[in-house]
Amino acid sequence: MQKSKIKNQNFRLKVKIFTFLIVILIFTFCILNLARSARAQTFSLGLYPPLLEVMIMPGKSITQVYQLNNYGDETILNTQILPFEPKDEQGNISLRGVTSREVTPPKEWFNFENADISLGKPFVLKSGESKQIILRIKIPENSREDDYYFTLLFQSQPQEKIGGSKTIQKGAIGANILLTVSRSGKPVKKGEIVEFKLRNCYIAKLLPYFCLFESFDKPEFLLRVKNTGRTFWKPFGKIEVKGLLGQRWEEELLPENVLMDSIRQIRTATESGKPNFLIGPYKAKVEFNLEEDQSGETLSSSLSFLALPIKFILGILISILILLTILKIIKNR
Repeated sequence: MQKSKIKNQNFRLKVKIFTFLIVILIFTFCILNLARSARAQTFSLGLYPPLLEVMIMPGKSITQVYQLNNYGDETILNTQILPFEPKDEQGNISLRGVTSREVTPPKEWFNFENADISLGKPFVLKSGESKQIILRIKIPENSREDDYYFTLLFQSQPQEKIGGSKTIQKGAIGANILLTVSRSGKPVKKGEIVEFKLRNCYIAKLLPYFCLFESFDKPEFLLRVKNTGRTFWKPFGKIEVKGLLGQRWEEELLPENVLMDSIRQIRTATESGKPNFLIGPYKAKVEFNLEEDQSGETLSSSLSFLALPIKFILGILISILILLTILKIIKNR
């Protein structure tokens, strides 16, 4: 009798343990399944080319082929073409819903030659799919000769899942379009140098266009240029630095776009022949042309600076002062 009771207790214990394990497995499965279903889809697109620079006559049209790649999950994309304007002096832009100038609405200038894609209408891009987007640009005959800046934008749309939850990660990718409308094909490019100086003068300017510079530092030039014309251009030129003792080096300017009615800070790409230690007076001259073939307007500016080992000299002076103070204390004693 006692053995039978013990067997029943062991059996009930095993059933409880088995039931507990089953509940844990079911709970774990539900949690994992819920987490998987609630996971946000990944958004990863590639678009080439990222920039289109085109000059076109009024009444003419061109086509441009874009390659759109989906490296993430399947997504629904909507297409827009929005005007933009410069946002700052570093080349960043700001999209606008409506252009501040009187221009033809983008829908009359742009359309897709793809049968399954049109502006403002969503389309599906599967995971791993690569799609060619053929954009046609047609400028009306009565269009004003000017620059027009647009962004071709592909933006994801939230997808409704079971239960009404939106699980797709919202994102967008765009390609900028710099459009110059010109009847002659040779619009006049104008510009000016707003500022040319050394960023890292050791002290304030002693005289106009002159500063004191630390010999062990690397010269960092600040070049700010302004587009005063009606069409964008790039600077093609260099900064040349010469020293009184025969030192000389050059820094090539990056040919970055300067949009109309904007100021941009131009960076340098490469430098050649620069010594590691600078000493004595130097003169830096920046000179560039607005056309790659040097047929346009040439702009130039110059500055002078004196390179001295200021930190080393200050260290010596401080050491001398400390030594004199110690000697004076010893003498007084």
